[in-house]
Amino acid sequence: MRELKLLHAADLHLDSAFESLSPEQAAERRQGQRELLFSIEEIAEKRGVDVVLLSGDVFEGNSVKSETQRDIGSSLGALPCPVMIAPGNHDPYSTHSVWETLRLPENVYVFKNAEIKCVEIKGIPARFWGAGFQNTFSPPLLRGFSAPEKTDEIPDVMVIHGDTGVGASDYNPISRDDLIKSGMDYVALGHIHARTPVLRAGKTAYAYPGCAEGRGYDETGEKGALLVTISDNGVKAEFVPLGGVRYEIISVDIGGKEAFAAITDATSELSANDCCRLILTGECETPPDVNVLRKSLEGKFRELQLRDETVLKRDVWAQRGQDTLTGVFLDRLYIMYESAKSDKELEKISLAAKYGLSAIENGGELI
Repeated sequence: MRELKLLHAADLHLDSAFESLSPEQAAERRQGQRELLFSIEEIAEKRGVDVVLLSGDVFEGNSVKSETQRDIGSSLGALPCPVMIAPGNHDPYSTHSVWETLRLPENVYVFKNAEIKCVEIKGIPARFWGAGFQNTFSPPLLRGFSAPEKTDEIPDVMVIHGDTGVGASDYNPISRDDLIKSGMDYVALGHIHARTPVLRAGKTAYAYPGCAEGRGYDETGEKGALLVTISDNGVKAEFVPLGGVRYEIISVDIGGKEAFAAITDATSELSANDCCRLILTGECETPPDVNVLRKSLEGKFRELQLRDETVLKRDVWAQRGQDTLTGVFLDRLYIMYESAKSDKELEKISLAAKYGLSAIENGGELI
């Protein structure tokens, strides 16, 4: 089998509304989304990809801006390789859909039917299979399918949008049994926005590349595409970042530390193009000045959300010696504390004191 190299991306959601942003900011984010197309083009050319696979939800909806139509044509059309697209639930195919009105380059093929179809490309020893959503919801498209005339010499690759491993779903549910019986060497999936490693069902490898760019704090981490290699050694995938906006939620313990330094250290991998929700934690002598911190961090991120969840430092032994249940509890524990022989033992006893106080005073809520 000749090595086959694929660039697999999905869920670009071009022309998203970004309703929480100002019109100017939303327009900037949509421009950033369009730039992902050129990142895909650049990576495909640089890495010598045989075929680019886009597994659905290329567009957020059926209304596609003229700039987006222009850029998808120029970016994908500039590729020296074919592009295979399977419409998803956000951009399903119909005679009135964007897939009919778009003027796509000749190297782009869209799987327009709900029935699985095979496409063979001259010069590329592989068979490409796919199907597309016809509506927002889709029945199981892979159910009962098995690749005919399967051989070990030519890899079978499918590009499809769907839901795996969830049982019932309105979005083309795909079972493990469907994948096993398909006879595919690799199934390039879209729909789930979290990236997966290469998974296996029998002899079939499959993966989700995740969304191409995060759009909120429910889509955290670096986003991108998968560079998939199929050879006699099996199926391997390498994550390739596309360089879009990144969202992160980071907890920073500033107890006993200089807050700005602790934050800088915790966010060292982020850039000014990224969005960050910082959650300040830890025991502090005085509450952190969130306004001062926010001003100090100005310009460090595209967006900053700062939440103070620190607690005031408390002497857990303060009520020791009192003629109360709390006092008796702490007296007995303090004897163990004084005879502790290691820092680890001291930490364990202090934690026991905190949990004990919370049980007595707050019904189990940790103080």
